[in-house]
Amino acid sequence: MSNVLTITRERAEPTSLERLRRLSRGLSVLFQVLVGLALLWAVGGVLVTVFFASNVQVGPEGAYLTFPASHDISGTVLLSEQPWLARIAGIVDVIIATTPIMFGLWHLRGLFRLYARGIVFARDNARHLKQIGLWLLAYPFAKFGANMIFRAAGGTDLAWFSSTLIYALLLGAVVVVMAEVMAFGHEIEREREEFV
Repeated sequence: MSNVLTITRERAEPTSLERLRRLSRGLSVLFQVLVGLALLWAVGGVLVTVFFASNVQVGPEGAYLTFPASHDISGTVLLSEQPWLARIAGIVDVIIATTPIMFGLWHLRGLFRLYARGIVFARDNARHLKQIGLWLLAYPFAKFGANMIFRAAGGTDLAWFSSTLIYALLLGAVVVVMAEVMAFGHEIEREREEFV
């Protein structure tokens, strides 16, 4: 018989907060990457418009990027054949339409960074959530305004409306209300702590 006592320890299951923190770290990184991609999209729009306008075909349904340069989509006009004012308006269009997306993703990154630190029901969480909702609400208006600028400058893209704009409005309204609920919960928690 051995004199060695063997103790087996079962691995403890991670708590809900530990799981939330782990998942939130990954999502924070993901949203940081998406912010970078949105920024690259805007910069890419500028570069394509300035240097590769002959690769862009613009029509009533939107813009198409083709490599090698061609003009084989019926009903479209090459961006290089449009006046410089329309091209500049196209750059403005891309920047305006991308801005709400980029800032919404930025606040999602901020929200999940708080979760990753274990901060779940604080005032900053509600603030980030409200900003996400407001940027979602702003997106359809930015998309419409950007397209109207492009059209006013002679651009041919008429495709400003899609069902995703309605979804953005609805989701934005829901997220703003959720932020108010979170802020209200934070106030109740603060009052309870002060009472005790």
